[in-house]
Amino acid sequence: MPLSSHIRPEANPPLDRARVIRAREIYAEGFTVSRILAHCRMSYGTLYACLDGVPFGAQGERMDPVPRRRDVMGKRRPVLPADEVSLVNRLIRTAERQVRDIETRLSARDAAPVERERDVRMLVGLTRALRDLQALRKQSEAARGSAAADDEDEDMLPADIDAIARELSHKMEAMAAGARDTPPDDTT
Repeated sequence: MPLSSHIRPEANPPLDRARVIRAREIYAEGFTVSRILAHCRMSYGTLYACLDGVPFGAQGERMDPVPRRRDVMGKRRPVLPADEVSLVNRLIRTAERQVRDIETRLSARDAAPVERERDVRMLVGLTRALRDLQALRKQSEAARGSAAADDEDEDMLPADIDAIARELSHKMEAMAAGARDTPPDDTT
């Protein structure tokens, strides 16, 4: 039996002032959005309307907006391409960023010897990874270069097509003559 015939989700109850205040308070306390939605029984859009101070619409009661924990407006990034070149470049940038972070930590004199040793080991591993990534980048660039050259060669027509046709004709005649001169192999 399908589950949807037995269990129907309940609609969220009508919004009241007490739930709006509770949602705003627990958001300010640092609870996750999913917990707030479950506890206060409201939708995502309703929660953010409550935080913006207009939980009951433009004509309803207004409240002071609650500052967001992080600004997400306008920060959406485009989807990254999934090709090999893009992946290698992203990995190189990530490894370089980690190297800079490790160098910053190593330049601080107050680090414990255990942490410094861990950073040095990590730096060695990142150096190897960067070397391998650079080799991979060069290999993919060489492959792209040779593929582009092959495409250009295929598109180029030879200067003397008649000479190539004559040469091909001679080769085919020689192959046919060789096949006629060869005695059949009777091993049965």
